[in-house]
Amino acid sequence: MKGTNTVIEIKTRQAFRAELGSLEVPLIRPRPAVVLVYKRHCPPCEKLKPLLEALASGPYRDRVAFYQISYPIFKLFQPEIKIEFVPALFFLDGHGNQTHMYGTQKDEVKKGLDSLIFVPNGVFSEIFDSRQAH
Repeated sequence: MKGTNTVIEIKTRQAFRAELGSLEVPLIRPRPAVVLVYKRHCPPCEKLKPLLEALASGPYRDRVAFYQISYPIFKLFQPEIKIEFVPALFFLDGHGNQTHMYGTQKDEVKKGLDSLIFVPNGVFSEIFDSRQAH
């Protein structure tokens, strides 16, 4: 069903351009977005993926677009953007502003998402913490 939001995997340049345009140039977007840059065989990346999936289908559904892209593909499409560590999360508001963070720190993820839309701490924690236990 179209109403359920999930994390969209970006694998091609065409999909990257269609969904994100560019992260190097500030763009007005129809809705805010979160982009996870990950590497295969990265335990923190694998830990973060289901958390984002739960947030995308929970409190941020239909309000924030969630994407994930592997580091090698990201570097191919956005060579000018330096990424120090993975997982890396980019938070893109609808007005061309963007912030980013590295790692899986709950408070940092919440702060980044709050820069897009505010969701009460209890709702965020319930989703985030319930996925951490698995």
